[in-house]
Amino acid sequence: MRRLSVVQRFREFWIGQVDLAPVALFRIVYGIELFNWFWQLFPNLTAFFTDEGIIPRSELVSFFPDRFSLLMAMGSWWEVALFWAACLAVAVMLTVGWHTRTACVLAFLGVASFEWRNPLILDGSDIVFRLIPLWLALTGCGDMYSLDAANRRDRGEQLTERGPALPVRLLELQVGWIYLMTGLEKMAGTLWKNGTATFYALQLEHTFGRSWAYPIATNEVISHLMSWGTIVVEHLFLPLTMLPFRVTRILAVIGAVMLHGGILTLMNVGNFPVIMLSTLIIFLPPEWIRGFVAGIETRLRPRVRPHLVAATAGATQRVPTARFMAPSPARKPTLRQQHGVRVAASIALIAISATAFATAFPSWAASYRPQGEFGRVLTFLSLDQRWDMFSPDPAQADGWMLAPAKLADGGTYDLLTGGPVSTAPRWSDPVYTRWAKVFERIANMGYTDYRLEFGRAFCRMRNFHLQPGQSKLDTFELYYIERTIHPPGQAPTLQEYHVWSHTC
Repeated sequence: MRRLSVVQRFREFWIGQVDLAPVALFRIVYGIELFNWFWQLFPNLTAFFTDEGIIPRSELVSFFPDRFSLLMAMGSWWEVALFWAACLAVAVMLTVGWHTRTACVLAFLGVASFEWRNPLILDGSDIVFRLIPLWLALTGCGDMYSLDAANRRDRGEQLTERGPALPVRLLELQVGWIYLMTGLEKMAGTLWKNGTATFYALQLEHTFGRSWAYPIATNEVISHLMSWGTIVVEHLFLPLTMLPFRVTRILAVIGAVMLHGGILTLMNVGNFPVIMLSTLIIFLPPEWIRGFVAGIETRLRPRVRPHLVAATAGATQRVPTARFMAPSPARKPTLRQQHGVRVAASIALIAISATAFATAFPSWAASYRPQGEFGRVLTFLSLDQRWDMFSPDPAQADGWMLAPAKLADGGTYDLLTGGPVSTAPRWSDPVYTRWAKVFERIANMGYTDYRLEFGRAFCRMRNFHLQPGQSKLDTFELYYIERTIHPPGQAPTLQEYHVWSHTC
C-alpha cells in the first residue's frame, strides 16, 4: 500500500472519504441518550413547560423575544405531553436509523423547543444535545448500522460505507470546540490557573458535589493536579484530534476519558459527562468500531434479525422508482458541474460552521461574536452556543432553598418537599434534578424578574388540582441558605437570605 505524504494525509483527512463506522455507532448511542434526555423531562412537564408552570408563555415572550420554540403553540399539559411523546418517537427513529436525516433535523427542533420553552432549567449538556443532531444530519451516519442501510441493500443498492470527510470533521470540530472554548474561558479567571479550582468545585455538596469527593478536594496535591490537568486537556483536545494521526487522536481521547470520568464520579452535574464521553466514539479508529459491532452482532443477530425483517417488510417491498425517475443522459451533470456543486456546498458549510462557532468565543473575546441583526438570527435559529461551565472560575458558594408554606385551613408543610417544615440542610440529589438549577437561579439577584411567576406557579399547580380533603395553598416564604467555601484552612460559613414572600 502506497504511503501518503503529510500534505496528502491532511487533504484526505479533511476533504477525502472516511469510514462511517464511528459516526454510525455514535448515532445509535446518541439516540439512546436523547431518548433518556426527553424521558427525564416527563415528571416536570407541567411545572416547566405549561402555562401553569414557572414561566407561562406570556412571560417567556417578554423575557426571550429572540428565541423560537414549537412549544410556544402549546399551553396545556396534554398538548405538551403529545409533543413530548413525538420527541420520544424521533429519538427511536434516530437510534434505529430510520429516515435518519429527517430524524436528525426533528431531534434538533425537539431539543431546541424544550430548551427555549424554559431557559431556567438549562445546563451545559442541553446545548450539546441540541447541536449534535444538527451536525449529524450532514454526515452519512445513517448509511451503516441502520434500517435505512438495510432497506437500501434490500432494494439492490450497493453501499460503500464511506462518506465525505468534511461533515464528519465538522462534527468532530464541534466537540473539540467545546473543550477549547471552555478552556479559554477559564483563562480569564484565577482559580484554575493557581490550581485551587477543584478545591472549590468538588465542595459544592449541596448542589453538584458528591459526598465522597471531599477528601480529594481538600488534598492540595491532588486538587492542584486535577485543576491544571483540566486546563491541559481542554486546550489540547481540539488540536490533537484535528491532526490526521491515530496516536494524537487516541491521546486526546484518553485525556478526555480521564477528565469526564472524574466529573462523572465526583460530581452530580447531570447528563454532561455522559454525553461528552459518548462523543469520543467518533474519534476512535474505524476498525475498532467495526470489531466491536461485529462482536455484538454475533451475539444478537440470531435473536434480533427475524424481528427486524418482519418490522421492515412493508418498507422493503416498495416498488422501485429508479426506472421511472432516472434522468436522461443529456441532463446528467458533467463531472465539472458536480465538482463545482460540491465545492460550493463545502464553502457554504464551512461559512455557516464558522459563524456558529464564533458565537462561543469566550467572554474576553465577546466583541468578535456575531453582532446585531445577524446575531439575533443565529439566536432565533438556535445555532448559537456558549461554553462556560465552571468558568472563568467555579462557584465558591452553594446552598439550598427552604419554602415553609401555610394552607388556608392553617396547616403547614414544606412547599418543595411536601413534608413537614424543616430547616435541616439539603444535599446534592443522588440523581441530578433540574430543580437544582432553578432554585440556584431564583435565589440569584440576576433573576428577580422570574420570582413572581415562580411563586404563582406553586399556587396554580396545587389550587387548580385539589384532591378531596385537601386545603388550598395560602401563603409561603422562600429562603436561601448560602454556604460560602473559604480558602484552605478555613471552615465554610452559612448565611440565610430571604428571597420571596407570596400570597396566592
